[in-house]
This record gives sequence, C-alpha cells and structure tokens, in this order.
Amino acid sequence: MTRALDGAETAGALDRYRERAGQSLVGGLVALVGGVVVGVLPGPAWTGDVVAWAVGLGVALACVGAGALVTARRMRAVLAAGEWSAHAAVPVARRLHSPAVVLASPATGELWPLTVVAVRWRRDAARPGPDGTLWWCGDPRTGGVLMRPHSGELFRAKPVRGGGARRRVVGRAVERGLPVSAVSAAPSGPQSAAEGTAPPSKPHRRNRRGRWRRLVLASVLVLAPAVPWGLASVDDPQIELTVLSEGPDGDCVVRWKDPWDGRERTGPFRCDPDRDPLLARWETAFVVSYGPWKGELYGWVGDERHGSPAQDVTDGLAAGGALGLLAGLAGGGVSLWRRRRRRRGPSGPAGLPIPVPATVVPLGTPSSPAYERLAALAGRQPAPGPRRPEADVRSAPWWRVRGLRQVSGLNGLLSTAACCALAGGLQLLPLEGYERVYLFGLGGVSLLFLALWTFRFLTGGAGAARLLARAATAPVPVVRRYALLYDPRDDTPVLVLFPAHGGPDDLPEAVLPLVPPGAQKNPRLGLPPSPTGTAELHGWLDRTDDGQPVVVAWIDDRPLWPAGPYRETGTAEVTSLLNRLAPPPLPDPQTLP
Repeated sequence: MTRALDGAETAGALDRYRERAGQSLVGGLVALVGGVVVGVLPGPAWTGDVVAWAVGLGVALACVGAGALVTARRMRAVLAAGEWSAHAAVPVARRLHSPAVVLASPATGELWPLTVVAVRWRRDAARPGPDGTLWWCGDPRTGGVLMRPHSGELFRAKPVRGGGARRRVVGRAVERGLPVSAVSAAPSGPQSAAEGTAPPSKPHRRNRRGRWRRLVLASVLVLAPAVPWGLASVDDPQIELTVLSEGPDGDCVVRWKDPWDGRERTGPFRCDPDRDPLLARWETAFVVSYGPWKGELYGWVGDERHGSPAQDVTDGLAAGGALGLLAGLAGGGVSLWRRRRRRRGPSGPAGLPIPVPATVVPLGTPSSPAYERLAALAGRQPAPGPRRPEADVRSAPWWRVRGLRQVSGLNGLLSTAACCALAGGLQLLPLEGYERVYLFGLGGVSLLFLALWTFRFLTGGAGAARLLARAATAPVPVVRRYALLYDPRDDTPVLVLFPAHGGPDDLPEAVLPLVPPGAQKNPRLGLPPSPTGTAELHGWLDRTDDGQPVVVAWIDDRPLWPAGPYRETGTAEVTSLLNRLAPPPLPDPQTLP
C-alpha cells in the first residue's frame, strides 16, 4: 500500500499547514506577552485599553494556533496510515454549522456526509475540483483528511453528527445532483514516484518577494512622521501655568498663554503635589509643537511623565518602524540571495552552471485534454448566479466600468481615501487624549493603505485598465469555442479556447485566465451561465513584455476582464495549467511492470 504521506505534494501541504499554525501560535504569544508587559509598566490611562485588545487578540491567535497544531498532528497520523482515494463530491452549505461535503464511495456508491473543519476564510478551498472530485484519506466513521486535487491544501473532516442532520445533508446533495455515475470515471488519487507513476506536481510556492517589499514600504511610511516629530519634540517650548484649582492627588485646572497665537487657554493638568507651598498658584509645563497633539501640555512628576501622549506615540512609531525596516531589509536580502542561488542552478565541474533545456510540449501531444473532456468537466461545475449590469466600456470612460475599477485598484484607493477623510474630520472635534490616539491610529493605518493603493494605481493599475479598455473596443473580433473551468490552486476562472469550427477531439489552442467578477463572498457571480459556448476575442493590438497579446473575451455581449495575457498551448506553464484543470488518469498500479 502506498501511504498518502509518501507523496511530495501531500507532505508539502502538511508542512505548510503546520507552518501557518506555528506562526499563529507564536504571534498570539508575542501579543499576549507584549500586552502583559505594557500593562505592568507605568503609562498613561489609555494604555489599559491597548493592553486589553492586545491580550484578547493574543489569546485568540494562540488558541487558533494551538488547535491547528493538534489538527496537524491528527492529519499526519491519518495520512501516515492510509492512502488517497478519489470520490465524487458535492458541497452543502449550512447556516448555523460548518459547511459539509458529501462523498460517494467508489466501491459501493454509499454516500458519506462529512463536516469540514476549517476557519471561515479557508472553507472555499475545500470545494471539489474541476472534475467534481475530492481526494479522501481516512475512515468516514471517525474522520479523515480531504484535499482538492492538486490544490496543495489539506482539510480535516469528521462525520456529521445526528441522524437527522446526516439525512438532511445527504438529501440536499442528491437534490443538487451528486454525480454518482462519475465515481467509476473519477481519476485515481496521487501515487508515489516509487511505483513507476508520474510524481505529483510540486506544491505551489507562495511568492514572499513582495511581502518583504511591502514591509519595508510600510516601515518607511511609519518612520516618515515619527522622525520629524521626534526632532521637533526637542524644541517644545516650556511655559508657566497659573493654577486655578487643585485636588489632593495633584489633579488641577490651569490657565496658560498659547505660545503661538497668544490666546489664553484653560485645561486639566497634573501638578506636582510636593512642590513648595509658596508656589501653590504656579507651575511649569511643556507644550507639544507637532502633530495632532500640537498645543497639548505635558510634564514630569518625579520620573513619571504625564499629560499628552505625543511622545509615547512617537516612540512607539519609531521603534516599530525601525524593527520593521530591519526585518524587511534582512528578509528581503535573504530572499534575494536564495532566489539568485536557485537561478544559478547546479554547478558543473568548473563551477559553471549546467545548461538545462527548456521544457516545451509540442502542440497536439496526448497530454493535452480534448474539447469533449474539458466540456464535460466544465458542465459539472455549479452555474454562477447573475450580477447587476455595469457600464458599457464602448460608450463610457473606463473609470465608470466596475470591472476596470477593480483591475486598476481605484475602488481600494477611493475607500481608503474616504477613511482618511473621516479620521481627519473627527480629529477636529473636541476629543479626549486617548480618543485622539485611537483616531490617529485609524488615520495612520488608512494613510498606509492609501499610499499602497496609490502606488499600485499609479505604477500599473491605471495603465492596465486603459489597455484593457482599448482591447475591449478593438474591431474585428476572433471567434473561438470555450470551456470555462477553475484553477484548483486559487479558484481563478480560466477560459480554455478551441477552434471555432471543429469536433469533440479538438485540442486547446490557448488559455485566458479571468478576473473573478463577483464580490469576495461569491467571486463567481457574473461569469457566463453556460460553461461552454463561443466567445469573441477582441484586442490583439498590444502585447505584454514577454510578447503575449492582450485579449478581452466577450460572451453574451459582455466583456470578461482577463487576469493575464492570452497564452497559446505548447509551453510548460500552459501544459501544467491544463493538467490541473483536467488531471490525467493515472495508470492502474496492477498494470505497471
């Protein structure tokens, strides 16, 4: 028996699951310890709220991470003891419970209702693959592990509790048309290379290159106000105060003359209760000369600083920005070194790189699935729902078209700009010091995201939107047949294109990935209701940096905005995508030599 854990794809998916769980646990413990330390140290009154949020967030993250580590240990035990098998599957959503999935036994046709154990933002990745199947390892009576074919994501599943709930879930799956007839035609599960079969594809490596760049940019944006504020704090003017009233604990009401506009102001302040009685009506303080706290008072009673939180916020921003900048530069340097090392590849006898021929699959090889098979797989996908119409790009400017605003990043730019304006407007209200700190934090985060969205919009988003608008309105379209499928890795919709006039044995000509037109909750809304048909390809006027044409597909008199260029078959990248969309059946182990 070939254990499921022997496959490279399965082992890599389990390692990534454990890595995410460890990161959540460590992040929770850091937030928890940081909140406790800040709570022990002396500080202004508003730090109590910060400590409460930090401790609560730390406990939540730590619990999630610890639970995920326990789940990873259970999945490892199941994968080490069993083997993968492919099952026809139908997902079933439930309102008050975690989503369920119903598997059909390939041997007896028995239906197994299972509950998917996953956090909310990972549940969509547990849907069946393009062929309507899921890989399963375990016992349906006690639980096991699920994986969408070639997705590299593992999920723990357990039986649905309660006889009534099981019958309802199975009934809904049957109503949705559980393809029991497809069980016998389902492809085999992954097998190890030791048995002579083709090894599974390498797990998808998430690109961490942009993560370090964004961390450096965020740190620079955090340091941008902290550095001038820290320099300005050295020149804060010291003024004299007139004490109007004073409590026994030192809390008093004072009057002073503003050093900038000369007006007299009155406000609360903490006086030194141990000062000389001759100075009962007199006190000194410093006035903040920068930022949103300009004009606020602060001073010292012994070694304790009190008054405006400007210096505390400035010190926190400076420390966080410096640590983030160091971490981003160090991580980016290590990532760059590793990337260059991988590019050089293995070395020959004299330290020269060994030439590796490019992997190109000629058009028409048996590895390319035919139209009949891809159309059958596309027909098994649930039909996407309709979506409200958008402005016609042929008669409206591109920034009025909802899909192009999404492509360019204009929606995010406008949303963050509105948040910045709201935070700035609230700063004009008469607020307490801690309330201003909260609003300043909201405004700082909004400014950070506004800078990121602005950078994306100016450096490529607006240009890409104009380029797509030009392609969508180009004359003389090219007609092609299509099959609409979804990449198992990230659920991206993909148009597989075929000659306009042909038969069921035609091989794909090209692929065109699409931008999901729906919202984040249901990204498939707005896709063509028919998974197969004909599309008009407009464009062909512009090309990308690697020479690929920019094409926009029109289906049912509506454009579908591409997420990448039009790529013809024959390259390793397109062949790998086609194999994920329609996984080839692996040979029967009994027929292997």
